Amino acid sequence: MLSERAATVLNVLVDEYLQSATPVASDEIARNLDQKISSATIRNTMAQLTENGYISRPHVSSGGVPSDLGYRYYVESLPGAPQLPMDLRERVDRDLAQTEPDIGAWSKRCAAILSKLTENLAIVTAPRAQFPRLKRIQLVFLQESTALLVLVLEEARLLRKILPFGNKVDQVQLDLAASRLNDSLGGLDRSQMQSNRLELNSLEEQVKEGSVSLMRDAETTEDQEHYTDGLRLLLSQPEFSRGELARNLVQLVEERVLLGKVLNGAPESENPAVVIGSENRDEFLNPFGVILCQYGAPQGVGGTICVIGPKRMEYVAAIGGVRHLSVFMSQMVHGIQSKSAE
Repeated sequence: MLSERAATVLNVLVDEYLQSATPVASDEIARNLDQKISSATIRNTMAQLTENGYISRPHVSSGGVPSDLGYRYYVESLPGAPQLPMDLRERVDRDLAQTEPDIGAWSKRCAAILSKLTENLAIVTAPRAQFPRLKRIQLVFLQESTALLVLVLEEARLLRKILPFGNKVDQVQLDLAASRLNDSLGGLDRSQMQSNRLELNSLEEQVKEGSVSLMRDAETTEDQEHYTDGLRLLLSQPEFSRGELARNLVQLVEERVLLGKVLNGAPESENPAVVIGSENRDEFLNPFGVILCQYGAPQGVGGTICVIGPKRMEYVAAIGGVRHLSVFMSQMVHGIQSKSAE
């Protein structure tokens, strides 16, 4: 447990380092303290903080840099639940209100807003359910014996598949088949669809089988639809001037595997979780700070909003931005769920 003086010195040091990205000297801390403390006393306090692992110092006479433990103490010391300023929240809400009323468009726009707010990389996953439910089936005629099968799920996801038939079909037949299946299968999950005992003709049976297959794929796929923004902003930070780290990060984003590393072992919480440096399970993420929050609605429909940046990030803005946008996305998903239930 840190003394009041040590906690004050540490938090001022972290604040200064967030702005400068250079080691913070005792005289800089002295200038930014509300109370009068001598540089000698601050140097002694910094020595104690170094010994206890809260800061690192390349040399005894050099300034201090926060360690992972120092950042953790700083984050835990933030008063209350960090929020965006009211004027910024109103600006974000106006921006989102002008976005096309589509869950994919909202997810993409949230990533863009969050990356700009934090000047770091933002990732937003589109909502998905553990056991998705069918909202409706659509069939679109392509050629004489082929149609496009489109499933609209209650979580606002679309699944598509080319469906070949043994015989010629036309749009009228396809509409009739979709209408009958929607009456019987709408609102069901994959296992309920599969066990539903309907007397179906050959065309309807093929559409049902194709729909069950698509729903099974939706349950088992590990690839979450997600949107990223702000990679250029993240790479402009001084921590990523080393070419190898930057190249590896770009590769992970392009190969769409960074999200899996971020979510690996991440805590599930309705409040923003902050994972700093070595607290990340994946070794690649040790140079980073990650702030993420789950959003969603009843029945397990939801996704994740997160910011990835250097450990030296503006935690108040990042936590407040993640919190505000996760509340917005939860409201959007809940609205979609309510309309589906009507």
